[in-house]
Amino acid sequence: MGTTAARRRTIWGGAMLLASLLWGCGGGTAEPDAALAPLVGDWDATRLVLTSVANPQVKPDLVALGAAFRLNIQPSGQYTAILLYAEQSSTEIGTLSVSGTTVTMRRDFPSRSTSAAVFTLSGGRMTLDGDSKFDFNLDGTPEPALAHFELVRR
Repeated sequence: MGTTAARRRTIWGGAMLLASLLWGCGGGTAEPDAALAPLVGDWDATRLVLTSVANPQVKPDLVALGAAFRLNIQPSGQYTAILLYAEQSSTEIGTLSVSGTTVTMRRDFPSRSTSAAVFTLSGGRMTLDGDSKFDFNLDGTPEPALAHFELVRR
């Protein structure tokens, strides 16, 4: 595999791990969740920064590197997250729930996992922060990272 393809796969893998911080999957609820209501809608990332735990000076912004991250949250808690990078896209589907300032994600597709992130809302902007992993040195092994998403409502 060429360097460009490997880099795309690495960035995609890291971003999907980030997405798993934010959203996950499981069974959705039929009734709208009042705590979830402020998050419902379409969101676009303006920043998606991954900070290395081992070396905090290393902190790429995937959006600045050409990625686009879009998130749709439904009143039921169902979500779809799409990462676009290097003319390729990948999709993640799941459900999320809110408790205070924490979003818990239960991802079903492309694999099952559960994770959480702290969020803040201000007007049409949302930030999400949580633990993740990312292959900073492109050796095929993700390393611990802190994920920071800045999103705007579409």
